[in-house]
Amino acid sequence: MIPRPTVVTTLVAALAGLVLPALVVAPATAAPGPSSRPLPQDDAYGVYASGEYTFPVLENDSTSILGDGELTLCGVTVDPATQQSLYAEIDRTDPSRVYLETRPTASGEVSFTYDACQGDRRATSTVTITITRLSSPTVAKKKNRRARITATNPNDAQVEIIWGSNQAHVNDGRRVIGAGRTVTIKVSRTRVYWVAFVRDQGAVVVVGDGTVQKIKKTKRSRRVRT
Repeated sequence: MIPRPTVVTTLVAALAGLVLPALVVAPATAAPGPSSRPLPQDDAYGVYASGEYTFPVLENDSTSILGDGELTLCGVTVDPATQQSLYAEIDRTDPSRVYLETRPTASGEVSFTYDACQGDRRATSTVTITITRLSSPTVAKKKNRRARITATNPNDAQVEIIWGSNQAHVNDGRRVIGAGRTVTIKVSRTRVYWVAFVRDQGAVVVVGDGTVQKIKKTKRSRRVRT
């Protein structure tokens, strides 16, 4: 199995206030069994590129075997072509779910398989994933305005943006940008680091980040002597 990659960096996690899951060892797989077997159902999900998700693929599955233990997730298979779009494995935190990570450049429809087991009996089902790739917002200094930046969201989905210092991991603020909208943000720094992301099905998907420099501060008002 290839090493599990990581999409959300420690820096982004610190700015957004995210908590990354702990890792536990996945259960051992079961051996193939006779014709009487679990009855898994195919699944379909929509996700965003560059996202990390977990899905309860066993929820709609059943079994034709009574009194032979509970239904478990005992294998995930991704063919080499699909690995260009996504990575999948049994989730290390909750072994009843599939962990899925989509590549930043992925889009379109792909699929992989998983095995459902009960005792020593096994059956295979297919998961179809539709991947949508989001575009990064455009963030820049606002013309003719001091201490202001603008952020434009070109996507059909709502995006959140946070900004602050990438050196001190300080988050100065957060705004929601509606689909196709532009917002003006007041800042207190001359150099601002920003990260944009969407929240989707329990996942936080980073869609862009960058730095705006040479932002002019607000002029100090002069005191008038009397």
